[in-house]
Formats: sequence, C-alpha cells, structure tokens
Amino acid sequence: MKIRFTFALTCAALALAGCSKDPATAVAALPSQADAATVALAETKDALDKVSPPAPPTQVAATVAPVQEFLGTGFAQVSRQPGASLNAKRLMAIRAARLEALRDLTEQVHGIRLNSTSSLRDAVLTNDYLQAIVAGEIRGARTVRITPKGSDSYEVVMALSPDTVRYILRATSQKGA
Repeated sequence: MKIRFTFALTCAALALAGCSKDPATAVAALPSQADAATVALAETKDALDKVSPPAPPTQVAATVAPVQEFLGTGFAQVSRQPGASLNAKRLMAIRAARLEALRDLTEQVHGIRLNSTSSLRDAVLTNDYLQAIVAGEIRGARTVRITPKGSDSYEVVMALSPDTVRYILRATSQKGA
C-alpha cells in the first residue's frame, strides 16, 4: 500500500516537473535524496522524451465573450391594482411591473443592503425579521418587452447596456467623492 502511494506521488511529481520550464529533464528535477525507483522512472521519462519530444505548448486563442446587457424582470397582477376599469388596472399592472424591473436592475448595479434581526428564547426562534433595502440611481434603461402572463398578470423586462452601467457607477462614485 505504501509503495503504491509513493509510486503515485512520484508519478505526480514527475508529471508536474516535466511540465515546468526550469529543469530541462526529469532527472534534473529529482530531489537530492530520491530513491532508486524514482530515479529509474525519471530516466525512463527522459528517454521517452528524447524519442518523441513533447509537443510545444499551443497558443490558445483568447476568446472574449461579448458583454451582455443587464436585464431586470418585473411581474405584477392586474386584479390587485387600483382602477375604475379593467384597462386602467392593466396600465397600473404594467407600471408596477416596470418599477419592479427597474428595482431588479438597481439591485444588480448598486447592490442590496440587508438588515436582519433574529430572536431566540430557550433555543427556539421566536422572531425573525429581514429587511432588504435597494437604493441607487438608474439612467438609460430601456424596455425590452411587456408580456401578458396568463389572464391576470404582466411581465416587463428592462435592459441596461454595460456602457450605461459604467457611466452610472462613475457618476455615483463622483457624487460621493
């Protein structure tokens, strides 16, 4: 068992040593107190490398993924909105969903602050309070789509370009300075 572990460890060390640029050979990478099996393995690796030298490292083309837009999504129910008529309620639902989408974008750009309080009594949770606060300024958001979902709700998707986000962050950091 110990021999297998030592052999596996030696193979791993030689594999790593063979990949590095400093020692040109596996024998040169050996520690000064290497045992006979390790030396034999290093000599074998060097002999194999002479027969078929390792391939030169290939250049990996750096592929830069295009920066995508920031998307915010909001939902709202029609029946829960105030309004005298169904059309007024629909417009209010679209407006509420739009505000929710803007809130989602604000969370992505500026972050969210969480306040939490929990109370325990006799190792039993008696009260748990969590408050989420989103504060920030959003400029230049555009509406991507307004979609009715079922017969009683709307989904609104808003978008910000990465350049607009950089502008917003620059503008808010200058205000704080």
